Amino acid sequence: MGFKFNVGGGGPGLSASKSTYYTSIAQGALIASLTDPFGSGATYTVVGNTPSTLALASGGRIVAGAGAQADGQASTIVIRASKGSRAVEESLTFTSIPIPRAATYPKAGDLVFGLSPYRTQGNSLTALAYPPSSGALNEVSDNFMPAQPAGWRPVYFNFGLNSADSSGPTALETLPGNANTIDGSVTFTAANGGGTRVAGTFNGAASVVIPDGGFAIEDARPAFAGGFHRVSLTTPSGGKRPTGWNADPAYGEYRRRNGAFASSNLAGGQITGSAPDNLRGYKPHGVVVPFDGRTPSVLFIADSIGAQNDQRPDARQLVGGIVKALGDPAGIGSFGVANFTHHGASMEDFMDVTAGSNRFSQRYAALAAIRDMNGGRWPITHIWSQGLRNDFSAMASSATPDDVLVLMKARAQAWWDFLAKTFPGIPIIQSTVSSRVTNDSVTNYTLLEGQLPRPAAAGIGLENFNTWLVQTVPAPLAMVVDLQDGQRELRADPNFSGQSPVWGRLAFVKAGGGKLATALAAGVATSTVKITASTPPAVGSAAYFEPGTSVMEMKGSINTVTDNGDGSFTLGLSASITPSNAHAVGSVFATSPTTDGTHPETVVHEIWASMVRPLKPLIASL
Repeated sequence: MGFKFNVGGGGPGLSASKSTYYTSIAQGALIASLTDPFGSGATYTVVGNTPSTLALASGGRIVAGAGAQADGQASTIVIRASKGSRAVEESLTFTSIPIPRAATYPKAGDLVFGLSPYRTQGNSLTALAYPPSSGALNEVSDNFMPAQPAGWRPVYFNFGLNSADSSGPTALETLPGNANTIDGSVTFTAANGGGTRVAGTFNGAASVVIPDGGFAIEDARPAFAGGFHRVSLTTPSGGKRPTGWNADPAYGEYRRRNGAFASSNLAGGQITGSAPDNLRGYKPHGVVVPFDGRTPSVLFIADSIGAQNDQRPDARQLVGGIVKALGDPAGIGSFGVANFTHHGASMEDFMDVTAGSNRFSQRYAALAAIRDMNGGRWPITHIWSQGLRNDFSAMASSATPDDVLVLMKARAQAWWDFLAKTFPGIPIIQSTVSSRVTNDSVTNYTLLEGQLPRPAAAGIGLENFNTWLVQTVPAPLAMVVDLQDGQRELRADPNFSGQSPVWGRLAFVKAGGGKLATALAAGVATSTVKITASTPPAVGSAAYFEPGTSVMEMKGSINTVTDNGDGSFTLGLSASITPSNAHAVGSVFATSPTTDGTHPETVVHEIWASMVRPLKPLIASL
């Protein structure tokens, strides 16, 4: 895990990257990286006293000390670099400065995105503007809603996102081609319409018609203790509506379909209509809240790597490791999040805000409208990019790792420059780019052997890019977060001289994996698996039966782990599985952090969340 800030100091001979840093920097945060006067191998020490505002850290880094920082304060530290009999000393001075806030940075009282439970708009399994059957032009959905402060306002879109994975532009906002009507919305604090109920309004009206490709924002609501949010949406005959999120009846989330709007579904208890359905339930795409002047509100932009599926009730709040960590109240409290992840997107898709382009134009229009409501100030305080995975994936197999590095630096720089120009004064965070590999059908992704970068040249190029990213924190980035240790190991690349990142083995596999304690019969469904092992597998990892054999198969994801106290564990699966092959008692059981070589399973998102949570104070200080 790592992070860097693009600030520091310099001088002749032994030098540092820059001489200024932000006053609000947190203790231990990077101020500057020292330049090795011998090329490599230098050992650094402090000569004399170290000022309380500074500290020397491993790897030739100057970091913020425990002492208080003040605007304009200059602190001098004398550093000695030595290698063998050679040594260089240099007096380096670093001056703290206030963070420059552009006129477009939000002020207290402005609307910013708040805590939201909502998933990415993309869904790789469905078209996102679909025609309902004539007998189901209305749908009513109950969805989990976390606690909200006074003045919160749900935001709704009348468009979805495609999830094509082909040559660009791939990521398009999918318009239904017609207006759709929100008949009304209501919050309640207990399931099935129970508890305290409050209805929402739109400019004082109970309903609103959202134009094709448009959006709607409710009037300000009173503080909400948390519970559920019910929305009724009606589509005209012959029209389409955007798909919503996958709701889960087990957690009180579901939708019902009706021929027409029934006011009793908003005024009453349990929704009437068809049986509960866990697909395509419409809900808001975020909430905006009055900015308190201190709680960060993060615009999260990523491709499908930024998303995951919920597995446990406590995961209903947020989806994706980074977003989950930012919204977690642990540490310094929950951040607001606008989750604009889009499956299949390259960064060039997000960079096109031209009206009607439908690449990022509709989401940008909503952001800009809220900005205008704020008097020209954006509804976010930070931007986090977990993108660039699909940019690597688009590289030609004939390219060399050096070619890949040059091209990716150019693509990344164009992306960051776009963000800095479009959202001036908003700090930009970039996290490292995850692996993408192919694998044979026998070992699959449980082992390092057999995993090959896809395309081949992108492997070493990816490792070099991430190294460059973490070590340099190129402008205009304010912070880089290194998530590589959460998902990758290195192995020799058979195509090029060097090391390539592949999906790392989970601790369970490194400890020897497990063996089946009860047999599984071919064609017989089960929702549990019993194994013997020296250590339990991780919740959220994919289950593999007999990897390395002709009957290998990947079936299911681990949802719960029960220690039986006798060297065995009972694994509850997220859904029932039906093995295609028989697996006898004593046969090998393994797990993996990915099922397709590109997308991380929930276990990796949980690892990433654990890495991001401690950084929240540093993020808030940007």
